[in-house]
Amino acid sequence: MNIPIFEWDEDKNKANLAKHKVSFDDAELSPADEKRLKTLANMEDSEIDTSDMPPLSAERLAHFVPAKLLNRSLYRPVKVPIKINYDADVLEWFRSFGKGYQTRMNAALREYMSVHSLREPKPPKYNSTQKCVE
Repeated sequence: MNIPIFEWDEDKNKANLAKHKVSFDDAELSPADEKRLKTLANMEDSEIDTSDMPPLSAERLAHFVPAKLLNRSLYRPVKVPIKINYDADVLEWFRSFGKGYQTRMNAALREYMSVHSLREPKPPKYNSTQKCVE
């Protein structure tokens, strides 16, 4: 099943916050929406009626941006424990900022990855115990 990608609209978010006192970041799905999503998740792609959706050209698809780059709250990567060796001065510099240094190191690596990546990498494969098999 293809997951839809939504563009973040900050003006709409501000209007929603003013009107309903709820940010898009904090909004939750209604029980009816959750039921519809579960129904769709259990369907084969060929069973889903997409007749009301216009076809997407290769040119338009080339301009798509992954949702995880538009709104970080939509992306929840799997954390994988590993053993890694850093230069002592690099590790000490991150530790000098206190608690959360590993999260900051991960964010720095993610930023480097997004700046230097021209294509979306293939996600790693995990086995049933969430261990990377590649």
